[in-house]
Amino acid sequence: MTDPDHAGWFRDVRRVLEVTEVTPGLPLPSTSSERATFRFTAITHAADAAEAVATAETILSYALNLTFEREDRIAGDDTMRYILRAFMPSGLAVDIVAKAEHMAAQDAPKIKALAA
Repeated sequence: MTDPDHAGWFRDVRRVLEVTEVTPGLPLPSTSSERATFRFTAITHAADAAEAVATAETILSYALNLTFEREDRIAGDDTMRYILRAFMPSGLAVDIVAKAEHMAAQDAPKIKALAA
């Protein structure tokens, strides 16, 4: 994060939460000092997960003026995660996460180890 007093971080987290509050279907993101994460890993059916991820990407891209890039990783439970990541002006990452197996129709995953 580049803003030493965290004002930019608070501003960006508020923007993410405001969009979430007024958008049905977006889960409440978990937030940390580095990222806001929208998790779609609990969805049972692949088609539903793919649709939810695509909808979240469209909404967040438009509402927050973000461009997401794919960055798949292996999670702590050794399962592949499909991750779409974009960055807010403060440097806060916004992640959309789903099970890679549910996104199999998408491009082949780029495997990376999850950072601790």
